[in-house]
Amino acid sequence: MCAIIQVERSAADEVDFIMQQLSLFPDLMKMKIKAHLKRTAFSHNGVCAEDARIALEEQYGHLLEETNEFNRQLVSFQANRTETLHSWFKYREGFSADLVEILMNRFGIGPGDTVLDPFAGSGTTLLVAEMLGINAVGIELLPHCHLAWDAKSRAFDYNVDELREIRRMVEESTPPPTNDKFPHLTITRSAFPEQTERDLMAYTNWIETLSISEDARILCRLILTNILEQISYTRKDGQYLRWDARAQKIIERNQNRVAAGKRPVQGIHKGKLPGVKETFTEALSKIIFDVMDLQREPPSPSHQKLVAGNTLYVLPEMEADQFAAVITSPPYANRYDYTRTYALELAYLGVGGEIFSLRQHQLSCTVENKAKLAELEQRYRSIGQYDRYRNIVSVIQGNRALNEVNAALRVRNERGEINNEGVLTMIAQYFAELTFVFAELYRVCRSGAYVAFVNDNVRYAGEIIPVDLISTNLAEQVGFEPVQVYVLPQRKGNSSQQMKRYGRAALRKSITVWRKPAKTGD
Repeated sequence: MCAIIQVERSAADEVDFIMQQLSLFPDLMKMKIKAHLKRTAFSHNGVCAEDARIALEEQYGHLLEETNEFNRQLVSFQANRTETLHSWFKYREGFSADLVEILMNRFGIGPGDTVLDPFAGSGTTLLVAEMLGINAVGIELLPHCHLAWDAKSRAFDYNVDELREIRRMVEESTPPPTNDKFPHLTITRSAFPEQTERDLMAYTNWIETLSISEDARILCRLILTNILEQISYTRKDGQYLRWDARAQKIIERNQNRVAAGKRPVQGIHKGKLPGVKETFTEALSKIIFDVMDLQREPPSPSHQKLVAGNTLYVLPEMEADQFAAVITSPPYANRYDYTRTYALELAYLGVGGEIFSLRQHQLSCTVENKAKLAELEQRYRSIGQYDRYRNIVSVIQGNRALNEVNAALRVRNERGEINNEGVLTMIAQYFAELTFVFAELYRVCRSGAYVAFVNDNVRYAGEIIPVDLISTNLAEQVGFEPVQVYVLPQRKGNSSQQMKRYGRAALRKSITVWRKPAKTGD
C-alpha cells in the first residue's frame, strides 16, 4: 500500500509545471503563448468602448509571434553603436543593420531586386542593401539624415591617405579664429561653453577652406555635426533635449525662478565636456579604421538613392509595381518631435526659420502637427488621382477600431484626463497619414512583395492604442495580406504619470509583416 504524499507548489512552480505539460503538446503550447500575447482590455476601468480593439486581437491574434530573434537592440540604434559604418552618425530613432539583413534574407531579397524605405532616417536600409549588392530607394525629410547618408554612402570612395593627412593637420594645427557665429535657434541658445563654440566655428570654417576632396569635406561636415551633442551642454532624452545646469539658459531660468519664489530646475551634469579637436580626431580615427576594413572587400555593384521630401507627397508620384520589399520604421505616435531632438544638428546645418516647415511636414507624431488632408487632396487632384484620394479617405473613415480610439480619446478629454488636446488630432492624423502611405506602398510594390513596419503600441489617458493591429487592419483594407506580427519579448512601459493614475500596462513592440498578393502565374 502506497502513501500519497501531497507536495505544495508555489505559484511560480505551478506555472512551470503547467508549461512543462503544455510543451508535450506543441499546438496547444503555441495557442497558450499566442493567447498570452493578445490583450483582452484596452480602456482602463472600462470607461470607453473597446469592442473594436478586442475584435482586432481576435482577428489577428493567430499572427502574433513572440520570438527572441528580434529584440530591443535590433529594432533600435543600440546594435549600431559600434558597427562599422553605421555608427558614424548617432541616429537614435533608427533600427539596426542586423534587423534589415535578417528581414531581407527572410523575404528572399537578392541582387537585382529593389528595396524601399519610405522613412529612411540615416540610411540603414540603403547601406545594408549596398553591402549586399541590392538596389534601394529611401525617402527622408530631415537634412541631417541626408548628410549622414551622403557621407556614409561614399565609404568605398574615400582616399585613406587623404583622411590620415586631415587627421594629422587637425592634430598638429590650430585653425585660425573666425567671426562666424553658430546659427542658433531659440531652443539651442547657450548649448556650448563659449570657447567650445568658438572652436567649433573655427574648425567649421577651416574645413571649408582646406584643399581637400569634396568626398573628404562632406565626411568632415558629418563628423562635426555628429559631435555636437558630445561637446554641448545638451543630451537627447526621448522627446526632449535635457540641459546641463551649467548652461547659461538654465542659470538664467533658475535666477528668474528663485526671484519668483519657485524652486530652481535641477538640470543634469555631463561632467567634463571634451573639446572639438579631441572629439573630431577620435571620430575620424574610427572612420579611417572602418574605411580600411570596408575597402578590403567592396560589394557587388548596385544602386541606392535617397529622395529628399515628405513621403506622403513623394510616394504618389513614384512608378507603380517596382519594389520587391519595404523595410521601414515610421515615427512612432509618441509625441517625439525630431526637429526638437535634433535641434542642434539642424541649427548647425543652417535650417533656421525652415524648422517650422520641417516640423509640419513630418508624419503627424507631435501635438503641434496640423492636419495634412487638405494638402493631400490638392496634391492628388494635381496629379489627376482624386479617385485614389477618395478611396483612401473612405478606408480611414470606415475603420471601426480607429473610430473607437478617436471616440475614446474624446471621452477622456471631456473627463479632463488628457493634458494636451493636441493628442486627439495627433492620433487621428497619424493613422490617416499612415493609411495614405500604406495605400501608396501597395501601388508601388510589385506582386508578391513583402512589407515590414517596426512600430510601438502606445497609451494615452488609460486608453491603449494597438498601433500594430490597427496598422495591419488598415493595410489589409488597402489590399495587403497580413503575414505575421513579430512581438518583441521586451514590452514597452508607460510614463510615470500614466502609471500613477491608471497603473502599469505592458505594451507590445512589434514588427508587422504584410504581403502584396501574388498575381496568378507569378
